[in-house]
Parts: sequence; C-alpha cells; structure tokens
Amino acid sequence: MKTSSLNNNSKLPAIPSAWIVLILILITISCTDKPLYPLPQENKLVILAELTAGDSIQIPVTASLIAGGGNNISFEKVNDARVSLSEQGGGNMQLLPNNSPGFTNLPSAMYTHPHKIKPNTGYVLTAEHPLYGTATASVLVPQAFSVTHVSTDESSFMGREVLRFSFNISDPAQEKNYYLFEAIKQLVKVAHYFYWQGVKYDYDTQAGKDLFEQLEDEDEEVTLITDTIPTHQFLRLGLFATDPGSDNKTIGNMDSSFNRIFMTDTLFNGQSYPTSFAIATNLFTSATPEQKGIILVSVKSVSKEFYDYLQQYEKYKNDFGKMPVNQLSFPTENIQNGIGILGASFRNEWKLYYDDLE
Repeated sequence: MKTSSLNNNSKLPAIPSAWIVLILILITISCTDKPLYPLPQENKLVILAELTAGDSIQIPVTASLIAGGGNNISFEKVNDARVSLSEQGGGNMQLLPNNSPGFTNLPSAMYTHPHKIKPNTGYVLTAEHPLYGTATASVLVPQAFSVTHVSTDESSFMGREVLRFSFNISDPAQEKNYYLFEAIKQLVKVAHYFYWQGVKYDYDTQAGKDLFEQLEDEDEEVTLITDTIPTHQFLRLGLFATDPGSDNKTIGNMDSSFNRIFMTDTLFNGQSYPTSFAIATNLFTSATPEQKGIILVSVKSVSKEFYDYLQQYEKYKNDFGKMPVNQLSFPTENIQNGIGILGASFRNEWKLYYDDLE
C-alpha cells in the first residue's frame, strides 16, 4: 500500500449521498398524511453544493417538479439557469453549464468556473430561472488548518477488517471549527495506448491490440502506456468512530458504521488534538475493472450550516425505518427561495492505493 503526500487540489464530491437522501426525504414525507417537513408549494431550484478552498467552482442545479396536488415530487436537470458567485472583496463570477462527458450521468446540471475558492472568505450564490425564481445562499469558507502525525494501521473493529487512520488536528484558535472525516473510493478507468508513426492507438480495442502485437512481431520500437483516469463515480466507505469525543454518539450506536465522522473543537480550541477513525476495508480492492479505484481520505473543516445539514442527514439515515416519519429530524437548509444547502470547507486529503491499476 502506498500513501501519497498531502493534496488539497482534487475535487471531492461530498454531496451525492446527501442529494440522494434529500430526494428520499421529500418522497417519503410526501406520502404521509401530515408531513412535518414543509413541502414546497411550487417548483423550486434545488442546489446541493460544497465550495472547497483550493478547488474550482462546481455548482449542481436541478429543479423540483410538483405534481398530483403537491403530493408527488420529481426532479429534473436545469441547463438554462443564470448562476453566479460573488466573492468577498472580489468580483462576480458567471458560471456556465459544463457539458463534458464526466458530468453527463450526474442527476443534476453542473455549473462551473475555473476560479479557485479562497479560505477564510465569504461567498454569495445566486441562481436565477424564469420558471423557478431566484435562489440565493451565502457561506463563509473556513480558514486553513493543518493535519500532522498521520499514520495508518490495519486492524479490526467489532469483528470487521478496518484501516485505522490516526492524526493530529492543529486547530485554529480564532474561530469555532467544525470537522468532518470522510473516506470514499474514486473509481478509475485504466486506459492502455501506444503511439505509432505519430498516431495514438487505443490498445484496449481489438484493432489496437492486434496492431500492437503485429508491430512487436516485426521488432518495431513501440511502447505500451498505461494511464489511470479518475471518473466522477464514487463509492462511500463505511466509517467507525473510535474517538469518544466525536459527535457521532448523538447520531446512533458507536458500534455502527457512518458515512462521516463529526467533531467540533469545543474541547481543544486552538490546540493540537490527536484523534483517529476507522475505515472499513471491504471495498479497498476489487477483482473487476469496473470497481477499481483510489481511496481518498479527507479531514475537513466545514461551515456550521454544512456540518449541521450533514449531521442531521446522518441521523435521518440512522433513524429511518426505526421510528415514524413524523418523528424524524430533517436537514436544515440554507438556500433562500429554493431547496438544498450551500456548504464550504477547507480540506486535507490523502490518496491510498490498494487496487492494481496497471
């Protein structure tokens, strides 16, 4: 197993599972007689986005479509909205729909801009549409923080094979900090190709493979190149809270797995704090090419509204099916005149390689 150096430049899609659970919440409560969660009375823009310091801007946009007297809700991509993001002390950036193949299969239209998000900076998002109105949200990106003394140890937890990820958080003293620990597997496509007489050929096709073998038989100088291409497909890995100071104890049984580990700096504001969490290893390796990928582990400082939203989502997921729907707690949103959440984060990230990507 190889571990890369600290990297804060790769975009992590923290939202997909929250997007799914929001749809689940809306569909579930729309089937109850007296839902406590306020269903939208008209079609609205749906935005579930995370602004991460050091990353370019990506804002997914859909719309809720009300049918059947307001009791049925569906969602559709919105490609014709006017989306902008203004930066504190900076300019106003106009985002455009990104139609690259990597975003084709996402459940939302993706609006992007190459500008890099800055830490300790405020942003205001505006999304306008002639049918769905104007949705707005504001958020403050947390300031930078560092993670030190990182180590990993393969062990077991409650009978499960896990990787224990240990580290120290160097907590900034100037603000209240809300931390999320996450681990996902980013699926990759392993491509093989070669060049012959200045032309690139795909070895993974039968024609390309036949040509390569023919050139080898003729003793021509040809080199097979392997390229690992990250996709926009991810598998979320089960996490276990090994630190009793985490907020997961308010969500469910600490022996259970979670999508995320939650922790605030209430007990260690401005100090260096040693902590850890465990990652289920059952998806670390795969025998099929479709499930091969790179393990991404992140320790993030996030905006309070994003922390609260995801924590409430985690509790909803844990409680769903265990109690009546009208007793469940629903995520608190911050999109004005719309549905969803605009979160912000500063992320420290590591890449772990377990699959054979040759």
